[in-house]
Amino acid sequence: MQFETTGKKQILPLNYQYPVSAWIYKVFDNADSSFAEMLHDEGYTLENGKTFKLFTFSKLRFPKHTWKIIPGTDRMEVWARKAWLTISFQLPEQLEKFVTGLFQDQEVFIGDKNSGIEMRVTNIENLGQEIFKNQDAQNNDNPTVKFKTVTPIVIGYYEEGNKNKQYINPVHPEYKRLFITNLIDKYKSTGAAGNTGEKDIRVEFTKLNPKTELQTIKAYTPGETKVRAYHYEFELTAPPEILETGYNAGFGSMNSLGFGFCEVVKEGK
Repeated sequence: MQFETTGKKQILPLNYQYPVSAWIYKVFDNADSSFAEMLHDEGYTLENGKTFKLFTFSKLRFPKHTWKIIPGTDRMEVWARKAWLTISFQLPEQLEKFVTGLFQDQEVFIGDKNSGIEMRVTNIENLGQEIFKNQDAQNNDNPTVKFKTVTPIVIGYYEEGNKNKQYINPVHPEYKRLFITNLIDKYKSTGAAGNTGEKDIRVEFTKLNPKTELQTIKAYTPGETKVRAYHYEFELTAPPEILETGYNAGFGSMNSLGFGFCEVVKEGK
């Protein structure tokens, strides 16, 4: 979706994922409070109680040379007149148009108690579905698709005897297993039938990016939390419906806070 900014120079916190997520829930709540409440409090639930929100979003994008990070701060100065954001959902087809229409002409403040930017939605474009087909339907081989992170991926891990969650990196011995398990659980939470298991899915990291991101969630509040996430490229071999779930809902955890938004790497690009 495209925004028009209101005002001249505005100051945006670098940790803006939580305000964006809160705005998305607010849009849902204004249109259908029961849907928003289900998404926020319950999400899509497995029998073991795990819940998934099944949406994620990209970073805010501004035209070149219309913003800069203010040295020594957690803020950026923005004088752009336009901005863009992509929101991705794993939703039943009958809800797609309903959800898209909710955001039209919405006004939004993205920021915290210290600063932020005001914007208005001016255009919404449905980018359509990425179609993941079997490479060789005759041999029933699962397709392999290359992805790269637009927003970093979070994988949480509890070591035995330690109640505090760790945010592990892709070289951790448990990382691949947790990545795949999370993806399968997301798929099952939609109520989809099937016996997809870990044996049907393979992930290989093709380009590990040493850059990590340490994001602060709910900054300057009692609930402030720091989350470390990782950027990389990877090849994922899986049934098409599993690929679709990760692409639409995000890979890894904390997707509704804007983590795990990925794009397909096309050959030759």
